[in-house]
Amino acid sequence: MSYLVVLGSIFVVHMLALISPGPNVLIVTQVAASQTRRVGMATALGLATGAAVWSSTALIGLNVVFERLAWLYEGLRILGGMYLVYIGIMMWRTATQPLVPSSSDELTIRTDWQAFRRGLQTNLTNPKAAIFFSSIFTAFLTPTLPTWVKLAAVGIIIADATIFYVVMAYFFSTRQVQQLYRRSKHWVNRIAGT
Repeated sequence: MSYLVVLGSIFVVHMLALISPGPNVLIVTQVAASQTRRVGMATALGLATGAAVWSSTALIGLNVVFERLAWLYEGLRILGGMYLVYIGIMMWRTATQPLVPSSSDELTIRTDWQAFRRGLQTNLTNPKAAIFFSSIFTAFLTPTLPTWVKLAAVGIIIADATIFYVVMAYFFSTRQVQQLYRRSKHWVNRIAGT
């Protein structure tokens, strides 16, 4: 298989994974629609950093680690599930609250660092990400491929994730989308929380 075919395949598969609804898409859209563009962008960069961590780890040998330390994978799944349940519960609890930040609104992000961390935590505790990256890298990046192809694959993942999440944050932080979100916040948060 040609190097460009390998890299192109990784690009296409990763883009399909990015656009499928999941915790990463939900968090960046909810944060961008309910808060400022800057907070949405910081969340997007946290998600992209998580993709960089997962893809780099997969390149190093995530599959081997999970095969040898099955408890680690199970622990990640449980931790990730607990975090996602927490986010879902908080979205339900705050669904009827106004968008004006209050001290009791646990989903309100007050600093860029909190937004970045929320995005990073969401991606790193998503067990689907670990499975996805270890699976596509195992399938496409054979041991005989040159190192530059493997590094280019990680670069593609990082670029894809950064561009996709930043575009999502930008779009969902537009005035029209934010107004639509304000009108339907109750239902959007309940659906996303579920």
